[in-house]
Amino acid sequence: MVLVEEIEEEPIANEDKENGGATANESGGAAASSKGSLKIKKGFLQESNEPLYPAEGSPEGVVHPDTHKAHAEHKMNEDLNKGMNRGARDNNGYERPPWYTKEWPKDCQYNSPGCQLDPLETSSHASDIHRQMARGDRWNEAMAPGATAMRLSFSQVCDEDLTELVEKLKGNMSVTEIDLSNNHIKDAGVQKLVGALAAGAAPNLKELRIHSNEFGELGKVMLTQGLPVLRKKLEIQWDQPAWLKEARAAKASAP
Repeated sequence: MVLVEEIEEEPIANEDKENGGATANESGGAAASSKGSLKIKKGFLQESNEPLYPAEGSPEGVVHPDTHKAHAEHKMNEDLNKGMNRGARDNNGYERPPWYTKEWPKDCQYNSPGCQLDPLETSSHASDIHRQMARGDRWNEAMAPGATAMRLSFSQVCDEDLTELVEKLKGNMSVTEIDLSNNHIKDAGVQKLVGALAAGAAPNLKELRIHSNEFGELGKVMLTQGLPVLRKKLEIQWDQPAWLKEARAAKASAP
């Protein structure tokens, strides 16, 4: 046998529920009426006598020139970083090692184990006789204290010589011109020179001629995208001048 018990609701609860519902309706109506009173009128800007912004426009849209400059330098640094990170984009899919630093330079080739690093091409003298020939009178004149120009073109200068030259440039306030064109400088030598100049060596240097050497694509990137960012007033001639190209082309085509 199953017993079924009927439970009747108390009338007080029903009355409270009804009163509560009425109260909710009243509060909802009051809220709706208050919202209606705060409604924005369509076309209020057109009816206004005064313009919303002055003639020059909103001050929120003005960008300071330093901000444009900072964005341009940031974009240049990103392009430089990408150019020096060939073949290791996104770490070639390898998992980041524990020693990886997430700060700048992110995904730099020196911070990315997925990129294979080869030693930079370098040059040195074949013998002591070649070294003595390169470091003759012109070399001594360029290295002399107070010299304003280092003209060492066609001097058989190689990366080995740049070690001493860079030491002379540190703290050198006199030199304003360096000519290292038509020598045997490779990527390692360019790296030494660019690193010293970027660190502030020869602060009054105005012109650097280093064209017609033996550096490759990496040396070109350091001279065209790295050094100009840090030494904006320095004029760098990394490629042959137009007149020299025309002269060599005419000589090559001559019978």
